[in-house]
Amino acid sequence: MSASDVPVGQVVQGYVTFVGREEPWIGAQFMSFSYSANGKRFHKSLNETIDSWSTATLRKASYGLKVGDPVSVWYSLSDPEVCCIGEKPTEKPALLLLVEALGAIGYLS
Repeated sequence: MSASDVPVGQVVQGYVTFVGREEPWIGAQFMSFSYSANGKRFHKSLNETIDSWSTATLRKASYGLKVGDPVSVWYSLSDPEVCCIGEKPTEKPALLLLVEALGAIGYLS
């Protein structure tokens, strides 16, 4: 996602609902959170966010957090299920964008 692809969004306060490890044998940190938008409550994990590809986002979002802690959640005004932790989605590196584009046109198949 480039900066020009980011939809118009809003930041609300959400809450951490889980911090730990999704699968002990994987050893990866995992976090989930909830937030409200347009009168509805949403519950998401970091791997369901639009910048889930970013391990830096995962580390930053889960470092030192505990269940119940408040977190900033950005969500798209056109589709409140599209969200991320923080003030705005992280921009993907150019190399990742290139790989995705090549895959989309079948070059990597």
